[in-house]
Amino acid sequence: MRWGATSYAGWVLVAVAAGCHHPPVSAPPARAVAELPPAPRQVAGVDVAATAAAPAARPTTMRRLTAAECRSLAAQNAPLADDLDRHPGGPSRLRPRKADQAECGRLVRGYAADELRNRAAGDALDDFYKLARAEAQYDLLLAARAEVAARLAEADAAAKHGFRDRGDALRTQLHDFDAQLAQLDGGIGALNASLRGRLGLAGADPTPLGPADPLCVPAHDVDADAAVRTALRYRPDLNLIRALLGCRDAAGLAGQVLSGINPLLAAGSGHPVAALLLALCGKDDGTGDRLESALAGRERQAEAEVRAAAATLRGHRAAAAARAAAVQDAAAKVEDFEARAAAGQSVTADLSAARLELLKARGSLLEAAAEWHRADVRLRQATGALVRE
Repeated sequence: MRWGATSYAGWVLVAVAAGCHHPPVSAPPARAVAELPPAPRQVAGVDVAATAAAPAARPTTMRRLTAAECRSLAAQNAPLADDLDRHPGGPSRLRPRKADQAECGRLVRGYAADELRNRAAGDALDDFYKLARAEAQYDLLLAARAEVAARLAEADAAAKHGFRDRGDALRTQLHDFDAQLAQLDGGIGALNASLRGRLGLAGADPTPLGPADPLCVPAHDVDADAAVRTALRYRPDLNLIRALLGCRDAAGLAGQVLSGINPLLAAGSGHPVAALLLALCGKDDGTGDRLESALAGRERQAEAEVRAAAATLRGHRAAAAARAAAVQDAAAKVEDFEARAAAGQSVTADLSAARLELLKARGSLLEAAAEWHRADVRLRQATGALVRE
């Protein structure tokens, strides 16, 4: 018996005919429904048997960490970046014109590794400035708590001598400070754990990290146009697509990159044999057009990200300047009350309130300065500069 087109068609008809009669599908067995025992209504309470002690000061010994060290260690320990860079021959950062497929692979993997390192450095620096803000806030809260505790001690001493007890509000304020300090201490521990993982440090090290860079805000704004030009030239995700556009015989890599952008972009437009014939004839199957479109879209997105980050940075700089002016006003008020107290005037309550207001103003300035630095990190990440610094 000869197997030919007729026999094959016959088998297809048989298969189709067989497919028209599906066997009955049995319903899945019913799952047992879990039941909980009934009980009288009970409102959850709070167990206050274990009372917390007053918060302790931060450790005096810390692991000194600068922002530059944080960026460098995060880039070195970016997950999967080294795996991409271990391609034979190593990645070149020069834009190819007529590179062979192996060189194109090295280029594309190199830019992909740079993109991973750029993101890792940005995430680590964001944690770095959060930790710097949290450590400074802890000290400010401790100082405010000490001020309130001193006023409470004075109120308690006065109550023992027959004066009216005025310490209730101060006790409430003291408890609020204790709660804030406890939450802040937990946040500091979480940021330490996150940074140790990002920087490749020992996770079980009990000595906390100590951000060493001051939170300085410059007096000038960023040139958004210059930042956009930097991004269009140096962003690894843009240079990756440009590398593919300059390569020959890179259909496989291009398909992988397009699939990462959207799986439907890498789908073939025709029969595999037709795609092979197009490749042999040196004709494009549309991959080049899709790469050009992807590059144009990414360039527009990059410009939008950079301009948005620059605008955010400008707003935080102005906010920091306003907070700095508020600190100066609060400090002048404290100096005035201290001068009155030195002259013998009874301004103890006013002086204490002014000192608390000054600490609050410094906390607001600290918050604004930290937000400026976080916005600066986002701008540098958007320009692709973190991996090149």
